[in-house]
Amino acid sequence: MIQGSESYLVSLLGPATAGAVVSLAIVLMIVLLARSALGHRRQLLTIREQEDALTLQRKAADIHAMVKIVGGDGRILYVNDNLIQTTGYSVEELHGRPAGEVFLDEDPHVATEMWETLRRGDVWAGDNKLHRRRGPAIWVKITAVPKMDRNGTLEKVITIYTDITDAKLRQQEGPLRAMFDRLQDEVYIFSVDDLRLHYLNKRARSNLGWDRVNYRSHYLAETSGGFDETKFRERVVPLLAGEVEAVIYESSLHGRPVEINLQLDESVVGEARFVAVVRDISQRKQVEQARADFVATVTHELRAPMTSIKGAMKLVASGATGPIPDKPSQMIDLALRNVDRLLLLINDLLDLEKLDNAQTEIRRDPVDLAELIDDAIAHNMGYAQEYGVSFAALPGIPTSLQIVGDRDRLMQVLTNLMSNAAKFSEAGGVVEVGLEDRGDEARITVSDHGIGIPEDAQSRLFERFVQAETTEHKKRKGTGLGLSIVKSIVERHGGRVDFFSTPGVGTTFVVDLPKASEEMSRAA
Repeated sequence: MIQGSESYLVSLLGPATAGAVVSLAIVLMIVLLARSALGHRRQLLTIREQEDALTLQRKAADIHAMVKIVGGDGRILYVNDNLIQTTGYSVEELHGRPAGEVFLDEDPHVATEMWETLRRGDVWAGDNKLHRRRGPAIWVKITAVPKMDRNGTLEKVITIYTDITDAKLRQQEGPLRAMFDRLQDEVYIFSVDDLRLHYLNKRARSNLGWDRVNYRSHYLAETSGGFDETKFRERVVPLLAGEVEAVIYESSLHGRPVEINLQLDESVVGEARFVAVVRDISQRKQVEQARADFVATVTHELRAPMTSIKGAMKLVASGATGPIPDKPSQMIDLALRNVDRLLLLINDLLDLEKLDNAQTEIRRDPVDLAELIDDAIAHNMGYAQEYGVSFAALPGIPTSLQIVGDRDRLMQVLTNLMSNAAKFSEAGGVVEVGLEDRGDEARITVSDHGIGIPEDAQSRLFERFVQAETTEHKKRKGTGLGLSIVKSIVERHGGRVDFFSTPGVGTTFVVDLPKASEEMSRAA
């Protein structure tokens, strides 16, 4: 074919001209081939440079950030060591799984916006929580870079995470912590799981001498030499169960009496933690002691003369000094009732003062609650007759139920509850006393079907001198101390007292006491 073309050129142009044309064509072909080879080589160099650059970028990212690569379907193809170490997952657990269900707290709207952005070939950036296999989540800044194929379809997404948890804490909790630092009370924030310290305010750091200590590496037990973690864990059970909003109790810290207000909170990464506000109550305790001493002195000084007055008036009322006309007799009866009321108040104040100062010893003897209830019903019939009601044990109560405690003090509890129930019942009513075996506890109930307790008085019912202010309640006077005494005695037995009341329907008081184990019974 070539030879035929060459003969045609010779016949057309002559031998010399034809040779020149062929030579020129060969030269042009060589030049074109050379240029093509050079362009290919330059393209290869550019690709290598880009690959080298990508490799360097990836290495830099691996050192300073967490990196993952997912396919266009969102399934994980690659995770770097930083991401593995931070989240606690293994490569095998992650490979092929949808990234969203493993790591992120994705809002559906945010996830939709992100994927729409990436499918357009644009970079997406934002903040989110990154979950870990164990422990709380962390806040991360996210940069997602799409890689498109030749058809413009999303092929892969390279995502870079940067930990910004500390910045989030400063941003969201900074003002709150600044306020805590201005408080005169001590503030401790610590984790629920291991009681590791997250924050101490200025007053707490100063009292501990930790102004220059990195408290984040320490635990709650290190703030007090006498810290009992088992007792602390028992105390916070109702708080963790959501039964109460706060646990408030008194304790001692570095030789000072303190009141601790303990609440549950959640950090910006969703970690549950305790917030404890510790208030020094030394001055309050001094005032309370002075008041208690005054009350004790006054009540002791009053009881003797009041007892003498009562005895003398009873002699007069009995006619021992001669006949008494009707009108003075009525006045003497009125005076005797008021003397009884004053003596009741004096005795209640003395009981409270002794209970407050742990002067009243709670004996640890075996007590059969079924037998105690029978005796309480018999001994308190006078209250029932006075108010025109009756006492009755609920049917089906256990014939015997043992606890370890002080029988006389528990009789005082039942007497207070039953007399209150009789007082606030309507004439002809029945006050029911129940007993129930509840596994580790014994439950006593005292129920009436009377006027009930107004809602505005229910939250303060166990406080001292608190009485409902309705007209019906004012007719039935008392000292306002009986339920405070009940609460003190029950708590000294390791129990709890509560009530349920519906105005106009009635009230039930509930006393839960720990049952006697075999070991406790033998020890008693």
